[in-house]
Amino acid sequence: MSITQTLIAASLLFLSACTGTAGSGSRDVSAAECRAYYVHIYEINGEDITAMMGQAQLDRDAATCAEHGSVTRRHLDCAMKASSMQQLQECGLPNT
Repeated sequence: MSITQTLIAASLLFLSACTGTAGSGSRDVSAAECRAYYVHIYEINGEDITAMMGQAQLDRDAATCAEHGSVTRRHLDCAMKASSMQQLQECGLPNT
């Protein structure tokens, strides 16, 4: 696993485990939006998250993301516009 893959996998674990901080934007993000977010951030790096994790695990992680509000609307909107890792990093942490 490359360093980038490791960092992205660690980010997904962080998203699944943590809720955001107070005042960091709307947490009204659906499981479908979380799933699309995960797919997109991996695609930016030329990876296929579904192939790496499997459909069932991706669906579970997306449901956890939505349930815990792990990604703010503000971050999601920014990240979905990103077309490079640099742009994605400029969006800040997922819970901000």
